[in-house]
Amino acid sequence: MYQKSTMWTVIAGAITGLFGASYLGIKFWAPWVVYDLKYIWTVMISSVLPMLSDIKKRKLPIDRFQETVKRDPKKTMLIVEKSSFSYGEGNARANKIAHSALSLGLKRGDVVAIILANEPDFIWTILGLQKVGVQMAFINFNLRNESLVHVIKVAEPKMIFVSREKDIQNPVSDIKNELAGIPIYHFGEADDPDFKPLDGVIEESSDQDVSEEFRKEIKMIDNCCYVYTSGTTGLPKAAYIPYEKVVKASWALAALNISKDDIIYTSLPLYHSAASLLTVENVIRTGATVVLKKKFSASQFIRDCRDHRVTVVHYVGEILRYVAATPPSSSDSDHCIRCAFGNGLRRDVWKVMSDRFKIPHIYEFYAATEMPVGMVNISNKLGAVGRMSPLLKMTLPSEFVLYDQATEDVVRNKDGLCVLAPLDTPGLLLLKLNERRRMTFEGYKGKESERKKKLVHDVIVPGDCYINTGDAFTRDKDYFVYFADRLGDTFRWKGENVSTTEVANILVELDILTDACVYGVEIPDNEGKAGMAAVSLKHSLKTDDLSLTQEQIKAIAQISEKHLPSYARPRFIRVVKEFEYTSTFKQSKLRLKQEGYDLDKVDSPVYYLNCKENTYKEMTPEIEKQINSGVIKM
Repeated sequence: MYQKSTMWTVIAGAITGLFGASYLGIKFWAPWVVYDLKYIWTVMISSVLPMLSDIKKRKLPIDRFQETVKRDPKKTMLIVEKSSFSYGEGNARANKIAHSALSLGLKRGDVVAIILANEPDFIWTILGLQKVGVQMAFINFNLRNESLVHVIKVAEPKMIFVSREKDIQNPVSDIKNELAGIPIYHFGEADDPDFKPLDGVIEESSDQDVSEEFRKEIKMIDNCCYVYTSGTTGLPKAAYIPYEKVVKASWALAALNISKDDIIYTSLPLYHSAASLLTVENVIRTGATVVLKKKFSASQFIRDCRDHRVTVVHYVGEILRYVAATPPSSSDSDHCIRCAFGNGLRRDVWKVMSDRFKIPHIYEFYAATEMPVGMVNISNKLGAVGRMSPLLKMTLPSEFVLYDQATEDVVRNKDGLCVLAPLDTPGLLLLKLNERRRMTFEGYKGKESERKKKLVHDVIVPGDCYINTGDAFTRDKDYFVYFADRLGDTFRWKGENVSTTEVANILVELDILTDACVYGVEIPDNEGKAGMAAVSLKHSLKTDDLSLTQEQIKAIAQISEKHLPSYARPRFIRVVKEFEYTSTFKQSKLRLKQEGYDLDKVDSPVYYLNCKENTYKEMTPEIEKQINSGVIKM
């Protein structure tokens, strides 16, 4: 995460600076330097140094878990609904999974695809498989058909572990014949006779610790698991998550002073790295307790936190927006929450959580699954995701560069180098690719070419190389960093990344369409962007009629429902006679994004997704107003 030698130089300078500031008087210091000193002291001393120590000693997160179990086996580890499990119980269940994996013939380096919900089985499985060095592929259980087949097969698993929930089993059963004979093991009961029961194997397995010999050969650069990101070519990509990155994640919350006395609440799906790696790994390292919510409920949020005496909340912005929209209550601030951490929180929602719900500190961060580093705002600065000053760049070499909004390519000067973005101007974040990051930024399994697409050369000097995060930010005069936009072929909606190419590829399977262009549009007071699809009809090539018939509407609604997760289904549809293209023959989305679903700008009918009736209907000016005001939920 940081260059160690440079980090020690910065820390030494920071300590000297602290004494100097005290002696000279803080008025002689620029405000941003004071923020930097606090950041260096808090983040580097509490998080980075012990993290680097674990990496050097090759101490894995599962080793930290074993230490926690020995230290306090009776301490509550996990709370799910009305059930709770101690660290001792959790370790015994994880051991049974580990021994079961061995009895099924799994060995270090093999892969198991995990299709589980927010349930205890998920926790025991990831801990048990880590004990014997088996890799995991975290599968999004919302996926269906081709997408589900793809994410499973790309990981090349030896077997699949599927949830005891029938709603998760059924889509897997639908595609079993396309999985090339990969055995499917299920927790609980199953209706499909081709699924193999796992509970019996677990029951017969030992609950004693497996030998550390099974993982003694693991290197920090070895892969631990695969977490999926939206694919620019249409289907999700399996990002390599090496053990070193898991170690980094397990120390990421140290700056929040997480301890064994904390109770952390998360309702985010465990197939996301934010929940499985960031939350769970920090819990097991510190001996804290995690309250795992199976499905988020805005109305139950504060009550859950109150009932379980939650001290730390894990969020994405969409979750807290729903909480902020609940009717005010005199008990809104009746809780033990000392802080919240997450990403994507809008400023207005931030203020509500601080003022109405009295959450004293919010730690907003920026990270991406496949990126080797991230940022965190420890200063409670409204809206910021972290900071990046000239001093902090010594530990995390990076640049914010100008980019063309139409082509989304970096802007270069006459010498062919990138142009740096001024403060308060959106700049694309690039991370310098040093030797250490080369080893931990492996890219995507089966998509090695995609890794090269993430690299930008000749940024500051000829021959240098940076990683393109695909995200743009602004910075203020104190070098606090604020998220501005996500570039490329993805957007975020309902806390999930949506691939525009994947959605477009599904739509163009319809015979009625000649092409489709998918992009994200903003809806007032909503987190992220809602999907919108501009489509061209075969008959529109011969006529100026840009409306959809009921049969066409039905076809689009049906194919979207069948093949796409609910969050990926386009919220708006419009018809265009023909598309505009860039000089490189890519669909130009700039004008489409600018027009959005604004009926005053769009010269053809716009159709919106009526979520209650599960179909598309033509939008009127009155409907548009109701969508913008929040009367109609999208």
